[in-house]
Amino acid sequence: MKRIRYGLLFICIVGLFLIIGDKHVSAESYIEDQTGKINQETKEYVSNLNQEKFSVLEGKPEYGVVITHDVEPQGNSLELHLGNKFRNFDFQTRNAPVNSLLIFVLAQDEVYFAHGEKLTSIFEPLNEDEKLKHQLLELIKTDNYNEAVIEASDRVYADVKKAYAEKGLAKITQDSDKIRADKKKQKEFGNMKRIITVAAVVFLIGMAYIIYLRYKNNGVKRQFYLHKILPNRLVKDALFNQKDFDHWLKSSQNVYNRYSNKNEALRALKYYCMYYFFPKKINQLGTISDQRKNILKRMITNQEIGDNLFANYFENEQFTFLMFNLMITDAQKVSDAYAENLLSRLSQFVSEYDIDDEVLESKCSLIPKYKLSLYEEAKEVIVKKQEQADYLVENMIANKSYEQLLDGLPEELEKVTSSCLKVAIFNVDLEQVYELKPIYKEIIENDFSDEDLAETMFSIRIGYATNRTSILKLQEVVKSVIINMQDTIKDRNKRQTTVVRFDFGERDVKTTFRPKSKNRFFD
Repeated sequence: MKRIRYGLLFICIVGLFLIIGDKHVSAESYIEDQTGKINQETKEYVSNLNQEKFSVLEGKPEYGVVITHDVEPQGNSLELHLGNKFRNFDFQTRNAPVNSLLIFVLAQDEVYFAHGEKLTSIFEPLNEDEKLKHQLLELIKTDNYNEAVIEASDRVYADVKKAYAEKGLAKITQDSDKIRADKKKQKEFGNMKRIITVAAVVFLIGMAYIIYLRYKNNGVKRQFYLHKILPNRLVKDALFNQKDFDHWLKSSQNVYNRYSNKNEALRALKYYCMYYFFPKKINQLGTISDQRKNILKRMITNQEIGDNLFANYFENEQFTFLMFNLMITDAQKVSDAYAENLLSRLSQFVSEYDIDDEVLESKCSLIPKYKLSLYEEAKEVIVKKQEQADYLVENMIANKSYEQLLDGLPEELEKVTSSCLKVAIFNVDLEQVYELKPIYKEIIENDFSDEDLAETMFSIRIGYATNRTSILKLQEVVKSVIINMQDTIKDRNKRQTTVVRFDFGERDVKTTFRPKSKNRFFD
C-alpha cells in the first residue's frame, strides 16, 4: 500500500509539472523577446488572450509579439524585416489570413502591426494611429516593456472584437480586399506618376539643351553678323543661299575663333566666297569653256588673286566675272611668256653658276651631276610658281609690265637657283650612297609607309651641309636613321613575329624578310 501511495504521489507531481510546463511553453510561443524585458506574467497574458479570446472568433485568429533590436540581417530594409518576422513567426497556423503580430524595432523607433490579408481593414487604421505608436514607444523608452505589450494587445483585441461584432469576418474580408485594391491602384498611379515625372524632366532637360544649342549656334551667327560685313551684292544674289551660309558659319566657327573679331569674320567670308560662292558664279558663265572655268576657279585659290577679286566684285557693282576672265587672260599671257623666258635661260644660268665653294673638295668630281640636279630642281620650281599664278600676280596685282618682269629675270633665276642648291646636292649625294649600299635604297623605298618614309628623309636631312657632309658621313647617317626607324616600327607592332632588322655587329646591314607591300607592318 505504501508503494502505491508513493507511486500515485509521483504521478501527480509529474502531471503537475507537465501542466505547468505546457502552460509555460504555450506562453513562450506567442512572444519573441530579444531584450529579455518581458516577464512571465505578460507572456501568459498574451497566451491567455489567444487561447481564451481570439480562439473563439471566426477563423481562430492568433496574435503574437516580437521585440527586436534592429533589422535582421543588418542592411536589410525595415519593410523587408517586418515582412520576414510576420511570415516566419511560430503561429500554429502560420499562413492563416487572420493572424496578427505586434513588432517593435527598437533601433528604428518603429512599432508596426503586421497582419493577414483578411484583417487589413482592422490593422491599417492601427498602423496609421501615430498617437498610439507614440504612447507605446514612450513606454518602451521608460523601460515599461510589459505595460507597452499589454496596452497594445488590449487595443488589438478590442478593435478585432468590435469589427467581428459589427461586421463579421466576411464583411471584414471584403473591406480588406477593397483597401488592398485601392492601395494597389494608388501604387500603380504613383509609379505612373513617377514615370511621367521622370519623362517630363528628361523632356524638359532635352528641350533646355536644344534651346541652349540653338542659342549658342544663333549666338555664333549673331557674333558674325554684328560685324556687319556681309555685302549687299552677295545677299541679293540668287545663287546665295542664306540657310546654307548660316549652316557653314556654324560648322566653321572653330576655324575662325567663333568670329570673335572683325578680321576673323572677314577671313571666313572671303574663304566662303572663294570656295563656294565664286565657283558658282564662274559655272554660270556661258561664253567660256569648261576648261577656262576650271582655270579661273584654280586662280582664285591664290590668296592675292582671291583678295583682289573679292575687293573688286563687292566694291564695284559693275564688275563682272567676264571682266575678271579678261584680266586673268591678259595677265596669263604675260606670265606664260615670262615663265618661258625663265626656262629658256635657266640651262645657261645653271651651267655658269659657281658652286665650287658649296661642295667639299672630295666631291668636286660630282659637280656636273650637281648642276644637272640643280637644273631639274629649279625647273620644277619655276613651273610650280607659274601654275600657282605667282608670276601672274606680279603682272595683275603688282602691276608690273612684261618689260619690268624681264628686267628682274636674272634676280628671279638667282633666287630660284639658290633656293634649290642644297636639295639638288643632297639628292646627288644620296644617290651616291645608294650606289655604295643598294640595300639602303631598297629598304627606304619598299619597307616604309608614306608617313615613315617622310620622317626618314626628314631625319636624314637634319644636320646635312653641302660643304661639310661627305658621302661616307651621309652613308653612316642613312644607316643610323634606318635602324632607328625599324626599331620604331618594331615597337609599334609588337605582334609582328618577323621584322626587318640590322645586324648591329661590324658586318654589313642585312634583312631577314623583304615583303613587296609598303604596308607590311600593318597587315
